[in-house]
Amino acid sequence: SGRQEKVEKRLHKMSPDLKAGLDSAQTPKQRWARDKGGRREVQVIFTVGDGDADMSDIKRDIKRAGGTIDAAMPSLRMLTATLPASRVAKLAERNDVVHVAPNRPTQRTASVLEKSTGAVTSPVRTSSTKTSYSGPDGTGIGIAIVDSGVMKNHRAFDNGPAVTRVKKNVQFLTTNLADWTNGYDSNTSLQPGSAALATYEAAIDNSANLVQDGYGHGTHVASIAAGRPKSYATAPDLTGLAPNANIYDVKVLNDFGFGTLSDTLEGIQWVIYHAKEYNIRVINLSLAMDSTDSWQYDPLCVAARSAVAQGITVVVAAGNFGKSLFGSEVYGSVSSPGNDPSVITVGSANTKNTAVRNDDVINTFSSRGPTRGTLTLESGQVRRDNLLKPDLVAPGNMLVGAAATRADSATPTWNNLGTLFYPMLVTPTGITQTYRETQMYLSGTSVSAPVVSGAAAVLLQANPGLTPPLVKAILQYTEQ
Repeated sequence: SGRQEKVEKRLHKMSPDLKAGLDSAQTPKQRWARDKGGRREVQVIFTVGDGDADMSDIKRDIKRAGGTIDAAMPSLRMLTATLPASRVAKLAERNDVVHVAPNRPTQRTASVLEKSTGAVTSPVRTSSTKTSYSGPDGTGIGIAIVDSGVMKNHRAFDNGPAVTRVKKNVQFLTTNLADWTNGYDSNTSLQPGSAALATYEAAIDNSANLVQDGYGHGTHVASIAAGRPKSYATAPDLTGLAPNANIYDVKVLNDFGFGTLSDTLEGIQWVIYHAKEYNIRVINLSLAMDSTDSWQYDPLCVAARSAVAQGITVVVAAGNFGKSLFGSEVYGSVSSPGNDPSVITVGSANTKNTAVRNDDVINTFSSRGPTRGTLTLESGQVRRDNLLKPDLVAPGNMLVGAAATRADSATPTWNNLGTLFYPMLVTPTGITQTYRETQMYLSGTSVSAPVVSGAAAVLLQANPGLTPPLVKAILQYTEQ
């Protein structure tokens, strides 16, 4: 069948949801479509081939078609553009265009955690205090948290000498693509040492922001992957799986947990660009995007696969769509990029707050396979991917982790998860919350994924020569 797929041509280069939106008599009620001046405009992602190094030819034709270039991701061979809907099909016919997709929205998908995962079971690590434990802890390994931000001065991210392990805070919401702010194309020729690179890095630097994680999701995720042991006796232990790994905060979701496909692609491109410089060996994607595309052409899958090809282990949340409103199991609900075969897709288990595993169950909300992306061939035949996913499961029910606040001791206001949405998650009974040591509970595959990201970092510390497929194989073949 693999040989047949290479021979048969695809009927459409456009995603099914984009084509349906273009063919519809009414402008779709999607953030990637709008009416302006009596005509329909769409915001799309072009994936192009390798023939044109800086993608200058297609950029020129997009502008001739009345479009604008919103962002370019040369290392991914992608660019984001806004243009009249009537001109998309003609551009898709270009020989160098591989795929066209809409700019879809993305959104957020000895502790008990240590004991239940085996992280404190010999010969891994002995659990003790914040400054005294032995065994692999992720030292020297960088984990990129592509999410809603990370509060770098939370003490969960300190090392033994109380220096933060959050090495970079960068954000990719400056373009505000979902609000149709066009003309951002400054990252097309970012050569090392160039003035353009310096300008670009300054524009995305988020280290001085007092609210680095207004939503609160990314900080919690980062602490599950790489939180440090507790610093005060009355609080639950914040220890993650790799408590001395370096953290790279790549903010692509806003203060309400939403973002765009384009912003996420830019974030992944940044990680790929800096991976060797910072020794970033793991990317955690606790976010999801609904997609009609096969994993072969879905832009987010292509980006994740590009990172894997560069030697970065990519860990992805399966999604929280495993249960219908009526309580029944839903199959085929794994989100993008968890539907890609190269990534480690993580489902969610409930440990029942015990260290033993014989009482563990799969959380009902955890998304289940098979994957349902589609590929339409020239013959008209529609093929579904039908991949077995998730690849493994990890604890993901009521996990305690760091809670982001405003980085100001005078007014340490809570994140939006803990105020607007779920205030009960940040008020544990009998616990006095202290600035820089604040905690909250979260459930979901979003917090299961960083358990695996931390485990991957420990594996890579122990054996830096492991490739992403080997990390995935070891985790799958040694899991229980």
